[in-house]
Amino acid sequence: MRFVSYDHLGISAPRIIALAVSASLAGILTSALTVGGVLGEGTSPILLVVGVLVFYIVMSAPRRILEGRRLSQSREAVMLSAAALACLSVTRSKARTALMMRSRDPSLSRVLDEICRRVLLGSRVENAIAIAANSLESYSAATALQSVAALSSRAFDAGDEETHGLAVSSELANETKLPIFMTACFFTPIMLLLYAVFSHTSAPQSLAELVALEFIVLDLAFYLSAGERGAR
Repeated sequence: MRFVSYDHLGISAPRIIALAVSASLAGILTSALTVGGVLGEGTSPILLVVGVLVFYIVMSAPRRILEGRRLSQSREAVMLSAAALACLSVTRSKARTALMMRSRDPSLSRVLDEICRRVLLGSRVENAIAIAANSLESYSAATALQSVAALSSRAFDAGDEETHGLAVSSELANETKLPIFMTACFFTPIMLLLYAVFSHTSAPQSLAELVALEFIVLDLAFYLSAGERGAR
């Protein structure tokens, strides 16, 4: 597990590990209470798998958040670059351009507000942008801001390459995750039904526990296959 995303988001690795362990234990306990003993000897392996998956989902959440922000910022960088170039062409003022830049992305908007605050307090535009750009996840968005400080026309081209690469990567990931989720949705009810038939499970409580197990499996499959889209 990479900790780069933790450092960038200012998250303590020991704390996220402790949170993941707590969530994993809570998932195991909740699943044990929900499923009961309907699976017999297979209960322990199922609970172990549930705990491991919950642990992974929590541990990978910062990475998914970081990737979602990067994609959003790279898309905004294209419009930000065009607006910055137009403003620079008219005003030829780095300070005015920095104060006029806006973005629809929340994280990028906070960075632009920080740049405006530093400029209004008397900081040089170059210094304000250099400090604020370090907190951006997208290198194309950082390039667009740095181009303002350098009065560079290459700002107009920032973002296209990164956005295209991230979009292709996201599509390839979705092509892999969607079949996994569809497979879980298709085979989980069938496998549980076959288990109920061959184990002669007919008690209402046992059938309800199998249905609850189905919901647990499908929920975990959904978070694993759609976690990055949800993080955006």
